[in-house]
Amino acid sequence: MSRRLRLAPDPQAPATERMHPLDFHDTLDLPDVGRISLHVTTLDHGHVRYAVRGSHLRGSFVLIPEALTDGTVLPSTVTVQYGAGEGSPSDLQYDRVHRPEEPVVFNARLHGWTNHINPDAPPGSYFLGPYAHILRNGVHRPVTDGVRRRTETLLRAIARHWARLPHRQELITSAARCKAAELAEHEAGKAAALEEEAAALVIRRAQARRRVNVLNGIIRRRPLPIRPADPAPVRVPITDAKGGSLGVITVREISVDAEVAGSVVYEVSGTSRVQGRFTVERNRMRPQPMPEGIHVAYGHARSRFTYEHELPPSVNGVTLSGGWDCDDCADITATTPAELPAQLRAGGSAPAATQRRASAVLRALALRYLARPDAEALRLAAAKEYAPGLLGATRLELREMRARQREAERQAALHREREKQYRALL
Repeated sequence: MSRRLRLAPDPQAPATERMHPLDFHDTLDLPDVGRISLHVTTLDHGHVRYAVRGSHLRGSFVLIPEALTDGTVLPSTVTVQYGAGEGSPSDLQYDRVHRPEEPVVFNARLHGWTNHINPDAPPGSYFLGPYAHILRNGVHRPVTDGVRRRTETLLRAIARHWARLPHRQELITSAARCKAAELAEHEAGKAAALEEEAAALVIRRAQARRRVNVLNGIIRRRPLPIRPADPAPVRVPITDAKGGSLGVITVREISVDAEVAGSVVYEVSGTSRVQGRFTVERNRMRPQPMPEGIHVAYGHARSRFTYEHELPPSVNGVTLSGGWDCDDCADITATTPAELPAQLRAGGSAPAATQRRASAVLRALALRYLARPDAEALRLAAAKEYAPGLLGATRLELREMRARQREAERQAALHREREKQYRALL
């Protein structure tokens, strides 16, 4: 059985508070239950045992202030343990072992506990919860309606009685002190995570502000001169990934910086192996102020938002669709990247020989586009096309990050204050 807690009186407290008894008797008259006698004993760690006697009722209930993770610093709810004994209320819950002095209501022996009871406003009914059982012959059984109603009436009365104890503040402080170190570390961990998040947001906001400045500069820049399309056919050699020759293709420019900003549409002809059009532009799939990399689409692209394009090419007699994105132009040579995407227009991947030749054509056209004397002008044209949308998205992102940072800082400060309060209890 738990030891009684003998608290030293506080000399600064009013006389009425210094004189509270730690072991006393009382009686309660309850509807549908009748008169019951209480033997109230204050135990260690803020626990209080109620030894109850009445008609068809006997046993002990231990009220334990709940020091909960992420709860109030000083407990505001209690757990009612059925039976006496030290340790967590859940220690014997799933063992078929009775606690000492478990309550007996109408010859039903209660086992387990009921938690989260607000003593200032006890619940109405059906609140015993899933951890309250009748333990009989080593078997857990559900609480019957009659036992439940009588027990709930008694628990409400005991909770209200506990709430009026003159040393209630000492009880909840003692209970909180038991877990103060653990809960202080928990609060410190949450505060540190939030402070790390806020610091990361500071860096991201600075990066976003620089992006806004760059985008505004792009929008204000004057366009550079772009060379018009040259329809004269040009013979371009192509090679496989090992440097072996795959012959020569004939290329001519169809349009420059027309439907898709900064793009060049090439038509490949003059050989039975490759026929059709390709659209080459800067990689539009990365939200950078100045687009990097390269994108080659199969067909004549008239919009950046479609996957299928007009006049798709055929390679080795197979019609292809889709495209290729490359993040870094420095990675592109006549032989690299080795294998590039080649999807059949009807679905599925192209045969290996078709993919090998299509890859060679994509690399050759990308290099031809990057070698143009107006390549930087095309890049700026693409950037100016994308800049207003990116600017709006970046400004929205800035507002959201600012709100998240302030909330993270506010939450971190709250957790630091709670940590401080827990450590003060120690």
